[in-house]
Amino acid sequence: MLFCIFAERQIVFSHPNVNKNFMAGRRGKKSKFKKYLVPVLKWLSAIIPVCGFIYILYYYKQLDFLNKKAVVTSKTEVVNPSDSLIAIADYNKEKLLSSVKILENEWHSVGGIAIHSMTIENASSTNIKTVEVEFKYLSATQSVVTSKVVTIKSALPPKKSTKVSGISVGYVNNSVVGCDIKVVNVGL
Repeated sequence: MLFCIFAERQIVFSHPNVNKNFMAGRRGKKSKFKKYLVPVLKWLSAIIPVCGFIYILYYYKQLDFLNKKAVVTSKTEVVNPSDSLIAIADYNKEKLLSSVKILENEWHSVGGIAIHSMTIENASSTNIKTVEVEFKYLSATQSVVTSKVVTIKSALPPKKSTKVSGISVGYVNNSVVGCDIKVVNVGL
């Protein structure tokens, strides 16, 4: 059967009206060119933007997560407290705290917010810039309802008492009937 097909083609080609010289046309060359060029262009159009993106990340140093990070080592030294200056500073701080007292404290609630006016005495020989005061609000049974620490930024000259007013402590419950105050810390 294969022989018959081949024989038919021989007959067709030997026909006098058919041109025996088949030339490779331009159409065949173009199709071969397109056959290889189109996939190459597809791959290039996919690879070039990815390479560009990676270069931008490299240029702006966004690939640092790939580098190993240096291991942080810490060294701890134990200092004898008797040799430390901290002990001396703590002693001076306690001495300074004992010399700062609150002589008067008046407060009232405005819309649930406690507003205080107080007189602070600085009996020390140093100028004090800030005072941290602890406010303990008491109920009718003298139990503590809430406690807050507020930093008062007011200059307190040495050996004088200073009146400070308009200190807002924040929201307090309506069941509060009293307030105990205590100086917690001072700042120079």
